[in-house]
Amino acid sequence: MILCSVLALSACGSSSTSSRPAGEKPQSTTSAAIEAIDEPSPDSFWFDPPDDVATSSEYMCLGDDAKPSSDRDACEPPPGVKDELRRQEEQFRQAIKPAKGIEPRAIAQLRLADRDPKARVRLVVWRSQAGKPCLVSEVQTKDGGGDGGPFGPCVPEPRCDKMCLDLSEDGSGLRTMYLVSGVLASEGDRLRMTLDGGRVITYTLSGPLVPGFPDYRVFMLDLGRGLYERLELLHGDKVIAEENESPGEIESMRCFESFPVEEMPSSNAEIERSPLNQCLRKVGSQ
Repeated sequence: MILCSVLALSACGSSSTSSRPAGEKPQSTTSAAIEAIDEPSPDSFWFDPPDDVATSSEYMCLGDDAKPSSDRDACEPPPGVKDELRRQEEQFRQAIKPAKGIEPRAIAQLRLADRDPKARVRLVVWRSQAGKPCLVSEVQTKDGGGDGGPFGPCVPEPRCDKMCLDLSEDGSGLRTMYLVSGVLASEGDRLRMTLDGGRVITYTLSGPLVPGFPDYRVFMLDLGRGLYERLELLHGDKVIAEENESPGEIESMRCFESFPVEEMPSSNAEIERSPLNQCLRKVGSQ
């Protein structure tokens, strides 16, 4: 869980007055058509009580404090850790719980024709008990589907306001493909994206408004093999929100591409010897 947490990247922007990057040669475009839909989303496992026994076991066996062992069930968390994990999980579950009478609905989709003629990503939205929007990005391909779990303004940590985006991945190894989906403040009219290769693209925002939450607009984009270093939400020429990903975060994700995890290591010794761990250590030392 600790190793894989590097993949859980989300953009939670805040206001800024930073100027256009020096030497930028922007390319302006409009992202692929985002379709407004209204479909049920019957999956409710997001709201099920967590299995805290498995959580504490994996945490200890893969954590720095774990003793090398091939028996994960023998691991025990240090004092207070299990209670803190349980508290955080319950706080999260309560934060994403739908308001009375509200059911999650898919409100928008982007077709991923370059991956699979029937592939698509859907954005699921519901109102939380606190009255805030909760979001889930569901990726569906010929091989199945999945999602990264709830995110958005309803989630306690990390909080997001004007920029609430989820970075999803599909595939494995050097065939991993990425896409970004979520919502942006509807006062923004463009999104400027700096890719990890230095290319800058500015997208005109034309996605549908979120039903019940007109302050937010849907944004979805198939990144392919690309990753972004910086996102800037623009209103005219003013940057009203931005998000930056460190080079280390991006390089760590590339490590997972080069050395995909085929199966869970059975001991800390295996983790230490793995090419993935060596790659991550190299990134951390830079």
